[in-house]
Amino acid sequence: MSLLLDLPGLALAAGCLVLGLGLSSGGPPWLTFGERLVIGMVLAIVGLTMVGYGLALLVGVGMVLVLLLTAFGLLAGGYLLWRHRPTLRAQLVPRAWALPAAVVVMALAMGYLFSRAVEVTPDAWLAQYNNTWSDWSFHASYTTTFVYGHNLPPQNPIFAGKPFRYPFAPDFTSALLVGGGWSIPAALIWPSWALTVLALSGLILWARRLTGGIGAGVIAVTLTLLGGGLGFWFFFGDAARLGLVTTLLHIPRTYDRFDPPVNIQWYNPILSYYLPQRSFVFGAAVVMAVLLLLTPPLLRTPFFDWRATLTAVRQSWRRWTIKNEAVAFLIAGALTGLLPLIHVHSLVVLGVVTACWALLFPRPAWIGFFGVMLLLAVPRLLMAVPGDPGAPPEHQYPRWLIGWMSGTDAPPWFWIKNTGLFIPLLLLALLSPLALRGRARLLIAPFSLVFLIANLVKFQPWDWDNSKLLVFWYLASGVAVGALLVRLWRSHALAAIGATAIWLSLTLSGGLSLMQYLPPQGPSYVWFTAEQVQLAADVRRLTPAKAVFVTGEQPNNPIADLAGRSVVMSYPGWLWSYGIDYSQREADLFRIYRGGAAALDLLHRYHADYVVIGPDERNTMQPDVDYFNAEFRLVLHTANYQIFAVPG
Repeated sequence: MSLLLDLPGLALAAGCLVLGLGLSSGGPPWLTFGERLVIGMVLAIVGLTMVGYGLALLVGVGMVLVLLLTAFGLLAGGYLLWRHRPTLRAQLVPRAWALPAAVVVMALAMGYLFSRAVEVTPDAWLAQYNNTWSDWSFHASYTTTFVYGHNLPPQNPIFAGKPFRYPFAPDFTSALLVGGGWSIPAALIWPSWALTVLALSGLILWARRLTGGIGAGVIAVTLTLLGGGLGFWFFFGDAARLGLVTTLLHIPRTYDRFDPPVNIQWYNPILSYYLPQRSFVFGAAVVMAVLLLLTPPLLRTPFFDWRATLTAVRQSWRRWTIKNEAVAFLIAGALTGLLPLIHVHSLVVLGVVTACWALLFPRPAWIGFFGVMLLLAVPRLLMAVPGDPGAPPEHQYPRWLIGWMSGTDAPPWFWIKNTGLFIPLLLLALLSPLALRGRARLLIAPFSLVFLIANLVKFQPWDWDNSKLLVFWYLASGVAVGALLVRLWRSHALAAIGATAIWLSLTLSGGLSLMQYLPPQGPSYVWFTAEQVQLAADVRRLTPAKAVFVTGEQPNNPIADLAGRSVVMSYPGWLWSYGIDYSQREADLFRIYRGGAAALDLLHRYHADYVVIGPDERNTMQPDVDYFNAEFRLVLHTANYQIFAVPG
């Protein structure tokens, strides 16, 4: 029975796969099939999500929409596969097996990590990583509000009545799968895994395009997953004190993050970005698709040839002609322009990098790229980016942030502590011809400008969120560092030992921190109890989709996260990091739970329909339960929860 309920979602996934394969079967001849496959799958996922959102405004998120998108994916993808069938068979057989083998190993490893993100047991849903326990709570609320709350066009479900500024496309993708019968954990896990695999596969392919082999790309993948600073040094002291085996089997602490005065802020990328941050992995996949589209033409573009470019632009306007390569730039511009709906930091990264590329390698096709990008991106940016003018000054942005999180440390020493030998190796790779051709160095170098900007200006209220820019600098620069390590490894036996030692020094802190969350020592965090899961199902059954609830401020909120209902206010840690001034609403929340005539006036002011009293509300809000029992109608109750209807 469960499989039958899942079938529409599985069919949608199959339709997306067929569409991606269809898009990959054709495409520019200068791209390899692997490059086209990554680009095609990203286009299929983003395209179906955007088309689905447009249709959802008319029919909602449900079985009808899922079947429509499935039919579109199967028919369009099937037609493209049939059209390109003469050449497809030869493309599907790899000429060499090193690249497919590396991708399969990476996909299996990430599949294992993602499969542990949420474990469904009879008693509870368990999160195996503390960051997925927290971050996936609000992703679940955004996902379920589309399906169960009919929140279209979307308003902020965790701060009811306010515009929804967060990039919602990744969670809308999961909403389509929930609408197709998938469970909430499955709908969050598998799209994140798929986009992570596409992003990391794209990184290997991009590195191969720049270096001629996959070695640099494989190293770059290990760095972008495990790269860290010098925190591993403390491991040796722990091992000496506790014993090596005991320390490895029971990692006593994380080695990727230390408060001042040690001040290591470069956290394990798997645990901090790839597993919890769903918008990041979607954005990373789009970034890699854009890089794969643009890099081959740029490798053939004359350096700084502005005179010929301007002449070509004038001739193009007279003849209204467009070259085939310009189509790749238009598609790349469209993908970039959609990033405000996916991951705004990815847009900043691509904006900086492509502006540098356009300056260094001018082509008429850049006009189409930036034109399409601005046309799609600017309207959403104008609505989504501005912060709340009522927020405290320290939460306003953009603001100067010299040295990022360096504090009292000198920035050079701060970055050595946080990234070890990475930056010295990067400088050597970019400033010398030891590992990369000059053109490849020029294509990677603009990512260092992203690093510089992130060390000067903060783009969100939380200073640490600049790491969402820095992680892309690290990802792309890892190709240069990887190329240098490959060159060292191949040059001499002693140099190979040195290269291996350097690689270990770059990944040991992240690897040890990841081991802390893996068997046999991995902890489990109760995400939702069986009672909360059932409570959410009852709320969906007994209350209107558009109902607004008053609840506590806990991050794992069954009403917002599982039932898909909007709440007056959710976890403050999310709200301030999005630039929302919640102070007045939080004070009103406490007044509501204290009861009395003022409570009813506030409930009406916030258009609230129901009040929830559960364990978190009792602990933090100290509600006047007698008042609610006397004056409100009890709609639903369980062993630990009461839900009251607000009188009209």
